[in-house]
Amino acid sequence: MVENKYYFFKKEQCDLCGLCLHKCPVLELPLEEAKEEMRKLIEGEKAKHIIKKCTSCMTCNLICPNNCNPYELILYRWYEKYKEKGLANISRFILTPLQPKPNLWSILKERVPEDEKQLYTSWSELTKCEEFLYPGCSMCGGAFFLFKSKLFEDQNIMMTDELCCAEPFYRLGVFDTAEQTAKRLEKQFKEIGVKKILFPCLGCYDTILKIYPDKFNVKYDFEATGLLDFLSERIENGNIKIRNKVNKKLTLHDNCHAKPFGTHYFDLSRKILQTCGVEIVEMKHNKQNALCCGIASFARKQDIMDIVMDAQVRLKEAEESGAEGLVVYCGGCFLILSLAKVTLESKIPIYFITEIIQEAIGETPFHRIEERAGVGFKIAMEEGPKHIADLPKRYKMKSISPDIETKIE
Repeated sequence: MVENKYYFFKKEQCDLCGLCLHKCPVLELPLEEAKEEMRKLIEGEKAKHIIKKCTSCMTCNLICPNNCNPYELILYRWYEKYKEKGLANISRFILTPLQPKPNLWSILKERVPEDEKQLYTSWSELTKCEEFLYPGCSMCGGAFFLFKSKLFEDQNIMMTDELCCAEPFYRLGVFDTAEQTAKRLEKQFKEIGVKKILFPCLGCYDTILKIYPDKFNVKYDFEATGLLDFLSERIENGNIKIRNKVNKKLTLHDNCHAKPFGTHYFDLSRKILQTCGVEIVEMKHNKQNALCCGIASFARKQDIMDIVMDAQVRLKEAEESGAEGLVVYCGGCFLILSLAKVTLESKIPIYFITEIIQEAIGETPFHRIEERAGVGFKIAMEEGPKHIADLPKRYKMKSISPDIETKIE
């Protein structure tokens, strides 16, 4: 079989041991069945378990003893499906702000409180600068309020729809759109002249720092810092002063995009919470074996309910841990798990990690996520179908020009 440039799986290194699918926290296939399923994946045959159950949690890459990148093989099969059939038309509405307006993101931004509208308007004025905070579309879509804190008062925040990293397209196997986005961002960051970017969203951080340079041969000439690194350093040097101990027993949802960084973000998130006085209890699936929040489950059939149902599994684990609340450190996970909590009427509180730090420094968080999630789900389920009703059931993405003009003051 002749593969194209997007075939990132290292086929020559795979010995069909089957461990990637045998130890997968979602599939947990018997070893012999795992070997056969892997053989089918490699040969391009229909692999029923992947199609029905894979949540794109990336754990298989960590399990593989030969560093073959089995996760990228799954994405490649989804890429083939996309090239043949396109995406389901609901993707037009919910995937990213890059889609034609109106979409979920553009409508949601109009329905946030006025103070948050003003906040986003100020972010949208791109200027030449050497440092800025890049919130990402997940944070923009549901969590403007997280930045209404003195934790970020000295940060220059900039974000427009055109700066979206398009992470969902890579995770759907829509590689050509992801590559075009990678090249466009390379050009835009150069035009801005940025030397240092702070990334509150690990999805954006991993996509721009690791995935795009590795897979699409782009070069981003700036220093990248993750939110947890930023917060930890400021706590250690005294710029963030812990004044109150947060006496809560909490559990952590580990983000899929933390996995390529080894144990660094698993350990750092727990260290920060413990410094704030939190007692941590672990869910059944944690750290490198953590389940996806549900957002990437959309890749299987492009069905919104797949997202909700897999998020429900995660919320149930959090409830069963005996924790008083669930902490996340990714904007996408924060929005999706909160959406599922509201939809399924889960009782466990969900916090972004900065909200816990705010409590510890004596600041009252602007906690608005339940309201935001409820509005977001209603828009997706009620207004989304109306906007796509007269469109074809499947579609393919238009090319994204790397030469798009960036509007910089």
